[in-house]
Amino acid sequence: MNAAVNPQEIESAVRAIVAESLAMDVADVSPTVSLIEELGAESLDFLDIVFKLERTYSIQITRGELERAARGDMTDEQFAPGGVISEAGLARLRELMPEAAAHIKPGLHPAQILSLFTVQTFVHLVMGKQEQRARGEG
Repeated sequence: MNAAVNPQEIESAVRAIVAESLAMDVADVSPTVSLIEELGAESLDFLDIVFKLERTYSIQITRGELERAARGDMTDEQFAPGGVISEAGLARLRELMPEAAAHIKPGLHPAQILSLFTVQTFVHLVMGKQEQRARGEG
């Protein structure tokens, strides 16, 4: 099964997984809604969502991996000197998470990155994992 899944199919599946994990109607889970601020997701909900995505798409998503993806090739000190994400780090986050760009502002701490997650963030993550697998990287 080497056929690529299209983004709309992934988005639909991610919306359904998020709705199920949060015991909500899928109609209330839009692609750009903030999982924490608008839907009230908690860390256990994120674990459930990630587990279901991993099983659905035969991928692995680790917490450290999410942080490394956000940091890119920047050192910890370049990304978040003194525990606050730098301008370069904020620019990287806006590039990785355009759906959350309006919420990526100076003063953001690395621990707050999870609060930026939307359905679209998980769609991008799943698609990236599939692209890595197609290139033989994972």
